[in-house]
Amino acid sequence: MNKLLKNKASGSYLCLAAAVVALITAIVFLATQETAAPLGHTGTLPGVVLLVGAAASLIFFFVSVPFSALIQAVIYNAALYLVVVQLYFVFADVINHVTFAGGNAGLCVFYMAGALVAALLSVIACFCKQTQAGNAKADAKQFTAAGAVAVAAVACVGVVSLQENNQPAAGADDVTVAEQTSTEGFNMNYADNAFVNTSLEDMVAIPQETWLEKEQNGEVAYFFEGQYTEGFSTIVDPACLDMYCYTDGSMHGTFSGPTTSVGDGVVSQVYGYWYTYDESGEKNFVVHISGNLDADGTVRPVNTEGGADADVYIFDTDHGAYSWEASLSYGVMGGMFTRNINIYGQTYAPVQSLTIDSSNLRTFYTGDAFDAGELAVTAVRANGAEETIWNGRLTYTGYDSDTTGTKTVTGHFLGATATFEVNVEELVTENYTGSYELVQGEQPTATEATLLVDYSHKVCSITAADGSASISGTLVEVKDDALVLTLNGSEQLEVPMTETESGKQVTIPAHDEVVSGWGYSNTYSIGESTLTIVSAE
Repeated sequence: MNKLLKNKASGSYLCLAAAVVALITAIVFLATQETAAPLGHTGTLPGVVLLVGAAASLIFFFVSVPFSALIQAVIYNAALYLVVVQLYFVFADVINHVTFAGGNAGLCVFYMAGALVAALLSVIACFCKQTQAGNAKADAKQFTAAGAVAVAAVACVGVVSLQENNQPAAGADDVTVAEQTSTEGFNMNYADNAFVNTSLEDMVAIPQETWLEKEQNGEVAYFFEGQYTEGFSTIVDPACLDMYCYTDGSMHGTFSGPTTSVGDGVVSQVYGYWYTYDESGEKNFVVHISGNLDADGTVRPVNTEGGADADVYIFDTDHGAYSWEASLSYGVMGGMFTRNINIYGQTYAPVQSLTIDSSNLRTFYTGDAFDAGELAVTAVRANGAEETIWNGRLTYTGYDSDTTGTKTVTGHFLGATATFEVNVEELVTENYTGSYELVQGEQPTATEATLLVDYSHKVCSITAADGSASISGTLVEVKDDALVLTLNGSEQLEVPMTETESGKQVTIPAHDEVVSGWGYSNTYSIGESTLTIVSAE
């Protein structure tokens, strides 16, 4: 043993360190991933691969084989890939400040960091000597040992992968989708579902009040919810897909609703039907999406470009209150783009209580539309499940900005309500008219325009009198005799204010403005000669 250890070089010890890191990470992963992984993304495969890598590292430490460090590097990098692919969904919640995918982001980072360190150590070891005597020369026994490790690794990973995907072992009978799903509670036969033959147009014609009455009357069997975000972009209000499976076999829901969304309040109605026993009478949970009614009145069936998957096959899951999950493609922005959405379902449980924290809510001004962006909403369902709700899924009543004062607003979600207070103050603005060089076409053109200075919201804008062009900016500071503005991407401009016989006057100095669009960005010099705007009488 002493002779063996004395002959080991830095590469061998780096691989041994990688094994220790991988072993610790694998143990923690296997013990905690069921609760730490995002909804529907549990699974032991990454942990098993890490264990296989640690076992391989220990074997190769005692059996010197050429390229052993490379073999270990491949295994650990495979584990890193698997853990990232399985768990990256948790970061969408962190970045977007919502709780939908669930999971423990801290533990997910630990798993990824452990796999990364093991992978890095083994990659570095590939460029280091494994033994003091130089490169190992393998004999038949050593190649046999290496081959056995590789075969065992593939076998272990293959077995776990088959188990996690509910696939049968070799020689077993095929497992159907129906056998992979199980439903409790209300069932629906395809043959008995009258909505199977109901056209999308007929479903669209059903008044919204009828769908709401079904919910209020307790006629919901299952509820599915899903969320599309731009992954790691910084969209704060994710677009949501809610689907209610009613006891009469119909399905109705909303995408990006009910009132606010990333699409500026655009809500698309979703229609279809569902069943738990298919045409053959076999148990098979399917939600069929017939199509959408977009906010602009467009009826969009699934067989058009940008439509949704027609048949969504529901599978069992076990994560918190959710019993089922599925993935589907869905058309966003009126079908311009197709994106993937994961949906999670449960036997319908109405909301028992609702809590709304408005401590971070902004001050509103007369004329403002209500923005629920700063609200934190928590709902407790009748089955005891507690969840954080994206505030855009609520409807709100009681708000008005016609007058100033404190307004009591009520938030509504699945039959439950909660109230909070909103402060509305008087909007303070000034309008100036005169000549300004607005970029129209390829060059700045002197145009009769209006400058709006909004002291309440700290913004400003300049709009052509005929509405043909406009720019926006920020009110940075208000001085006794000047305004500090930015206009259309400009540097900060100090705009002097003076009193004249015709009224208050502001003079915007010469500056550069930036006009940007898809794939271009141009800078224009705005001349001083046309930059005086005089207030209207």
